[in-house]
Amino acid sequence: MRFSFRRPMRRPQDGSVAVEAALCIALILVPLLFFVFAFGRFFWHYTVVQKSLHDATLYMAKAPLDEVRSGAAAQVAAFIVTRETADLDSTTQIDPVLQCGYRANANSFYLGFRSCDQGGTPFAVQTNAFMTVPDPFYFGSNEGGEIQLFLITTMRHAGN
Repeated sequence: MRFSFRRPMRRPQDGSVAVEAALCIALILVPLLFFVFAFGRFFWHYTVVQKSLHDATLYMAKAPLDEVRSGAAAQVAAFIVTRETADLDSTTQIDPVLQCGYRANANSFYLGFRSCDQGGTPFAVQTNAFMTVPDPFYFGSNEGGEIQLFLITTMRHAGN
């Protein structure tokens, strides 16, 4: 017994797979790449600001007590934040605040944060910042269109 395999008749659909692939790429991958680049840019900005706050807080934590009390360490720490965030575009706004944490008494667990030039020996130093980044997915013309984050870095003061 012999089987006869006949080739089915070919219809003229030779380019249909290429057209479908082009449509899939245009309708799915291009918007997906937009989201990847938008979120990547946002998280790059976040990482740069968080690292600059960490470096400024580390400098304040290791600074001698005289520099902390005089306010010179806060100026250098603010310069560190400004210098490390200089590569970000002008649409990202950063407002850093440098503070020292003081205990109310020796047995207190909670810290009160205030300006470092008010005297006393700080237990901890803290750098916080409001970061405002434009929202890439907002296409309105009025209010909105920006994402605000509050970043905090705290370290124990180790200066003498």
